[in-house]
Amino acid sequence: MDAMEESTELSFGIASMDREHSRQLGLLNDLKAAVRGGADDTLVYALLNELVEHTNLHFLSEELSMRLHAYEAYESHLLEHERLLLEVQNLMRSLATGTATDKHSLIEALRSWLVVHIQSADKALAEYLIARAAKEAREER
Repeated sequence: MDAMEESTELSFGIASMDREHSRQLGLLNDLKAAVRGGADDTLVYALLNELVEHTNLHFLSEELSMRLHAYEAYESHLLEHERLLLEVQNLMRSLATGTATDKHSLIEALRSWLVVHIQSADKALAEYLIARAAKEAREER
């Protein structure tokens, strides 16, 4: 999937969510480029740490929205967030201890997981939030 296809397939009409996803994917692309370019582990670790911080904030934002709007799939969505963060923490540990032998495949696996999560769980959440907002707008009339 090229960048143009990705931007349309991963945008759902909720500006804050779309911006956060774009930033996450941008950070992953930066990380991938750094590894591909043979960057020092210190830079790779710093980029990964920035990705983790941004992802934590994004997940907190989504989790707040899910709670505020009584999202039925909250628990399963939360478990997916926890799973991704665990994978990222494992990658960070591997980098810190020098055991990450195939950084390319680890980063690509993270990227693939994130894209699938956005296209499935986050898309369902966005559709729910949009439908709920439309329903609330109709009820106000």
